[in-house]
Amino acid sequence: MSGVGVELRAVVLALAGRRVLGPVDVSLRPGSHVLLLGANGAGKTQFLKLLAGERWPTPTGRERRTYLDQRRRPLALAELLPRIAFLSGERQDKYVRRDWNFSAGRIVGTGCHATDRPLAPLTATERRLVNRLLKRLGLWTLRRRKFLTLSYGERRRVLLARALAARPRLLLLDEPFNGLDAASRLLLERELVRLAGTSLSIVLSAHREEDAPRAFRRVLALKRGRLVHDGVLGRAARARLIEGRGAASRPRRRAPRSRTRLAATGSLLVLRSVDLYRDYRPVLTGVDWTVGVGESWGILGANGSGKSTLLRFLYGDLHAALGGVFERRGHPEGTHVEEWRRRIGWVSPELEAEYLAEVSITDLIVSGLDASVGLDRPAGAAQRRAARRALARVGLDVDPARGARELSYGQRRLAFFARALILEPEALLLDEPLTGLDARMRASVRSLLSRLAAEGVGLVMATHHERDLVPEIRQVLVLGEGRALARPARPAGSRRQ
Repeated sequence: MSGVGVELRAVVLALAGRRVLGPVDVSLRPGSHVLLLGANGAGKTQFLKLLAGERWPTPTGRERRTYLDQRRRPLALAELLPRIAFLSGERQDKYVRRDWNFSAGRIVGTGCHATDRPLAPLTATERRLVNRLLKRLGLWTLRRRKFLTLSYGERRRVLLARALAARPRLLLLDEPFNGLDAASRLLLERELVRLAGTSLSIVLSAHREEDAPRAFRRVLALKRGRLVHDGVLGRAARARLIEGRGAASRPRRRAPRSRTRLAATGSLLVLRSVDLYRDYRPVLTGVDWTVGVGESWGILGANGSGKSTLLRFLYGDLHAALGGVFERRGHPEGTHVEEWRRRIGWVSPELEAEYLAEVSITDLIVSGLDASVGLDRPAGAAQRRAARRALARVGLDVDPARGARELSYGQRRLAFFARALILEPEALLLDEPLTGLDARMRASVRSLLSRLAAEGVGLVMATHHERDLVPEIRQVLVLGEGRALARPARPAGSRRQ
């Protein structure tokens, strides 16, 4: 099906009384393949929502948003909506919030009918399309698995297949490589090359140079809601723009240091012959692993290898099968798990997705003191001060009274870092903690993690990018085929930054 064009003229978008975009003037021809760049909070997701018809331009009397066919004839948004496919982290989180736990195959099939849930049986033609997409994106063996039992990266591929099942005329991809392992990235790269050879209109946002398809040469760059670049860029210039090199930056305030910790020895965590299951399926078997007090570890493995399952087990969200041994320092058997969670910081995409409460940034951070979702009483003055200190530590310069849902995806990730740090934790459990962060934020968070590790805070960090591990992480646990094997981390100097 042919692509569509979009024209935005004098478009402004304000949310909660704040201007987050505009005025924006841009024209996308039918069949355009466009790369969208910008730092966290620049407005990329809101721009994509405008294109998707999920946001309406704020009325000014001058704004215009027009969809055009190949002959530049206007198209009605109401008729076009079923053929606009939008894939984003927020869309993925919605399935967690609403507990939509259908099989992967059925979710892909909902794309045929532009619905979130299966409402009608598929025709024979639609079933053939769904099966082709499942095979093309490496999902055939997962087609009967429940969506919420899949890994974050597997869910992302399922929703990409769902988007393509809609036979879209406009495809909007908000950082689609987030959470994908090397094999899944290769599948997506091949699919984007194939789509770039069609007349489908595509807009794709990215925070890393390796996530920017070479075929997408036209670049739109946003800065604080303003369009600051629109044109063709070579690979080197595009890399400079993505990484932010050469751009002026404001002087940073020195981040507050955490309180001094007494030197401690011994084991923080001990696992012996631990078996972990999800949805009655074995994920990891016979895990033997010891994490010393103050030690820092990386966890590596493909999508579905069990990284998130292992971290959730360590945090206390999941139980092991009978027969294994699991010991936590200072947490004797019979102690309520909430006592453990008040000592250990936790950052993960699943926590962010499960956080249903519409709260202020302050309340989000303060909830970390009780490892709770939301507060059962207003935050006190001392807690609000602690929240502001935690925000400063992660380098997030926002009004703490704002709603947490007003933040960009990357900014919200930093707020969850602050939620973990308000505990002054003994250790941090980190599941893909740099996902969704731009280059400067990644550098800032890595610097923060290095300081914490030097101060004696243990780090257990799962990632698909070994180069994201801070130098203080000198050993990794590699997961694969249901097993867990320890090895030294690659020297920091050998990791491409």
